[in-house]
Amino acid sequence: MPYEILESAKKVGFDVDLMMAANTPKLLLNFNKVLALKEVPGLILKSKEIKNGIIADIVVTKGTKIKQPLHLCFGMTSSEGTQEIIPRFIIEDGAEVLMLAHCSFPNARNLIHKMDAKIAVGKNAKFFYEERHYHGENSGASVYPVFEADIGERSHFNTIFSLVQGTVGKVNINANIYAQKDAKIEVVTKAYGKNNKDRVMIRDAVFLEGRNSRATIRMRAAARGGGEVFMEGVSEGNAPGATGHVDCKEIIQGFGSTVRATPLVRVTDEMARITHEASVGRVNPKELDTLMARGLTEEEAVDMIVKGML
Repeated sequence: MPYEILESAKKVGFDVDLMMAANTPKLLLNFNKVLALKEVPGLILKSKEIKNGIIADIVVTKGTKIKQPLHLCFGMTSSEGTQEIIPRFIIEDGAEVLMLAHCSFPNARNLIHKMDAKIAVGKNAKFFYEERHYHGENSGASVYPVFEADIGERSHFNTIFSLVQGTVGKVNINANIYAQKDAKIEVVTKAYGKNNKDRVMIRDAVFLEGRNSRATIRMRAAARGGGEVFMEGVSEGNAPGATGHVDCKEIIQGFGSTVRATPLVRVTDEMARITHEASVGRVNPKELDTLMARGLTEEEAVDMIVKGML
């Protein structure tokens, strides 16, 4: 693996030694080249190189419980170009897995990353997916992921997206998740725009299609130095006993910065219940004064408060 990608993995908090260990399940690539692939019993990893990226199938077979986290890296060390990732995640009935995905573009100056992901989770399965991004320090990445997920009966899907280290660039994420009977969904999104080149737009939508399905969407964001962040959390209750909640919190700091939070709720079944809350505000002045009195600069203090919220 390129040094820059390994270093960025450290910056976002991943254990690189564990990721690179010989027995750790993994699929790691730079642009369209698979640099490391390790399967374990019950885990199928298949990839096909295309001009600007890869097509990949990631399958956890029926009843398999993967004990170690599966590490994924969709990286690119070039400063410009376009990368396209087309993955299918298939988690069969009764399977359990934790996937840790690292999207790394450490040298991005004029770089585009596109992802079109399909997720299919069977019955009585557990799928935990955490994706952490690092886009370098030049606001030079444009990232456009699309996710479509179907979560089967009595299954649990937990996903976390984090972009809080380095600069953002332009990010537009669109996720649609469909929950079947007794399914449980948890969606957490965290983003931090730091300058006037950073533009973030994230839409997380959960459609509660099955009886007694449940979902929580938590969105946390901050914009400073002219950055712009827009987050939309959508929750629909379309079946008896469906319950959902959307929670948006955002912080704004500095001239020219913009944050917008839109919780959007829709109910089509009289026995469903959807709630929401949203707040947008500035950095707490008392917290800021306290940290600065302990020797931090204003910029360092704001950064600490924002990262604490995120």
